[in-house]
Amino acid sequence: MLEETVLNDRQSQIVDRVERLGFVTIEALAEEFRVSSQTVRREIIRLDELGLIQRFHGGAGRRGSGERLSHEVKRQREADHKAHIGALMASRVQDGQSIFLDVGTTAEATAQALRNKKRLTVVTPSANIAQILLNVPGLEIILTGGRVIGDDLSMAGPIAIAHVVKHRFDWAIIACSAIEDDGAVLDFDAEKIALKQAAMEVSRRQALIADSSKFTRSARLEIARLDSFDLLVTDAPPPVPLRSRIDSERVLLPGDL
Repeated sequence: MLEETVLNDRQSQIVDRVERLGFVTIEALAEEFRVSSQTVRREIIRLDELGLIQRFHGGAGRRGSGERLSHEVKRQREADHKAHIGALMASRVQDGQSIFLDVGTTAEATAQALRNKKRLTVVTPSANIAQILLNVPGLEIILTGGRVIGDDLSMAGPIAIAHVVKHRFDWAIIACSAIEDDGAVLDFDAEKIALKQAAMEVSRRQALIADSSKFTRSARLEIARLDSFDLLVTDAPPPVPLRSRIDSERVLLPGDL
């Protein structure tokens, strides 16, 4: 039985990286170890069977945390809450403004709510959001361009950043994968994070749109601190440890609409 649980060097390194980072992608591991994605996937399956890590779509994470869900699963999860968040965020966007609207299912719910605006410029790295807002009179939709990454049809990379930094937005509406108790706002993809940060830099105000499930999750890279945002738009009051990280008047909840 002991022999069955002995790990090879690559498996040991994968476990180590998951423990340190919270989540690792198959693509990053394949590049690091200079092996195929199929080889990495087999190693992850074996480590998951041993109970050492948890296999997720596109990678592996610590068991019980660090999960990276597929776009379709995220779209179905907390759909009503995300619709409320989208309506709340849209209520703070005024006709005639220029906004950066991030990628993700909560951002897509926000896009649905923005269809009621009469005049708006929306810059987005999301082809899904562009489709949602297509043919709405008075709305100008601009895609950032860049390399398409992920199953959510989002764009990132130097081309996207170069486009975004030319703007001066009224709002940067940012999505995330997790918010930890110390106020760290987290996500998984370094290229997407770089674009979020660039948009925040050239915006007059920054809003974080996040359903309450993000308060119990973890991810591997920091976007910003919670107090960097002028507004946190969510569906339930933040847990006690987070309440000292952002002023209550900057938290927008469904009852505030």
